[in-house]
Amino acid sequence: LKSVAILAQAGRAGDAQLAAMNFPVPWRCLLPSEAVDYVVYNNNAVLRALSDETGAMIDVSGDRDTPKRLSDRIVTISGQAEQKEGACRALVEKLRRLQDLHDPGEVSFFVIIIPAAAVPVVVGAKGATIKEVLEGSGVELSIGKENVMGMPDTPIGLEGTTTQIIKAVFGMHQVVQEMADRGRLQPSDFKYRPEKAAAALAAGAGQFLPEVSLPPAGHDPLGGLDPTQNFRTKAKLVVDMQIAGWLIGKQGRNIREMQENSGAFLHILREEDSPAVL
Repeated sequence: LKSVAILAQAGRAGDAQLAAMNFPVPWRCLLPSEAVDYVVYNNNAVLRALSDETGAMIDVSGDRDTPKRLSDRIVTISGQAEQKEGACRALVEKLRRLQDLHDPGEVSFFVIIIPAAAVPVVVGAKGATIKEVLEGSGVELSIGKENVMGMPDTPIGLEGTTTQIIKAVFGMHQVVQEMADRGRLQPSDFKYRPEKAAAALAAGAGQFLPEVSLPPAGHDPLGGLDPTQNFRTKAKLVVDMQIAGWLIGKQGRNIREMQENSGAFLHILREEDSPAVL
């Protein structure tokens, strides 16, 4: 992973909190391939700024530490709980702006990953733990039936406002942190290593995951996208501003409908923000 910041030293209160932990678990999410260039532009300027603002250490995976068949990149946020929360919130807001979602009430999609071994505990007996997360945050959630491609980790798709998403991410990682404090997870469980991932997958990591019935199975919060499968065909269409406004529709209604009906991810950029097509 390419480190883009130095973790700020914890104060006395932070030191006491860390002393009670086995280790502070990092938060990880999938960065869509469409957003990678924006995030890593100018030697990771965006991530450096987020790190300076929040005190968290933020890493984005490179070619060597990303599974070859995964087109997304892995973002790892480390630090104290409030630092990770602030950095994650800022990252969600950045991704929302890339999707032209400026209304705080509009929902967006965000995918985190956790070790497959943690999923049954996050779900809880008869779904009790995950129900608390859903009720406390108001987010809609979908747990991947399969691991992230090439990794012993499970994707969890979240649909909601920024506040709802962050509440859910925080709540789930509290459970993961408790597992780490009991010695049931180790730092190596949060780092991608090809040989370790292959061994874990061969041992059955991620198999027989509990099925979550909330929200209903018919609901698809990722609009047809499967975060465990990353075979994508890209196309770029150039239209004038008037047509772009019609495509987006009021509060993004048209663009969301097209995504839901097609299963494609539609990303609208102004001409000056659009990357060159090779």
